[in-house]
Amino acid sequence: MATAGWERLWAGSGVVCVVLFGCGLFFADVVAPGYPALDDPPAEIERYFLDNEQEVRALGFFHVLAAVALLFFAAYVRALMRRVEPEGGGLPALALAGGVTAAAFLLLSALLFRTLAEPAVAGDDATQHAVLVLSYLAGGPAIAVPLAPLIGACSLVAVRRGVLPAWIGWLGAAAAAFSLVSASMLLGPADNNSALFGLVLMAAGLAFLWVLAASVAMVKRVESVPES
Repeated sequence: MATAGWERLWAGSGVVCVVLFGCGLFFADVVAPGYPALDDPPAEIERYFLDNEQEVRALGFFHVLAAVALLFFAAYVRALMRRVEPEGGGLPALALAGGVTAAAFLLLSALLFRTLAEPAVAGDDATQHAVLVLSYLAGGPAIAVPLAPLIGACSLVAVRRGVLPAWIGWLGAAAAAFSLVSASMLLGPADNNSALFGLVLMAAGLAFLWVLAASVAMVKRVESVPES
């Protein structure tokens, strides 16, 4: 019973990750409306970060915790893949590497965003712009692209072995494809209104939706297995 309980928590770490990520966005987008765009005037960006220091720190705090939860989820996915398909070759390792890399960039984006709450950083136009662009890149394509191997490899193995429903596999295929394409943001200008930025938002939405759906399905799978 204790083992099953721990595995439910382990499998549910994906849900925890998405909830914590959403909490961070809630503070930065809803509690403190006016989340700065990449092409906003420096004075406007400075005003947002200095007027909403607590909300910005809250985003950093929740996204750091979300990064840790993502690490747990990636580790669980690797263990599950090795269990259901021992002959899976390098796919479990690929999934783990993708999850660890995505978690590292989520952590970095949280730290960069938190840094912008410092008056010395927000008040210097060049430094402010550089850190803001880095936070967008670290929190956008740098998270989405590594999630592609995690999502793709897990969807392939889990659906093939009947661990996840087929619709989650199709969702995973779409999420992995958009996540890879989101790297194209690096080719365009720093502009929130560009089509390339829209691709990043789509990739992030699909990827986190997959994490949520897959995590819930994995928890239900643990609950459906009779305890010995």
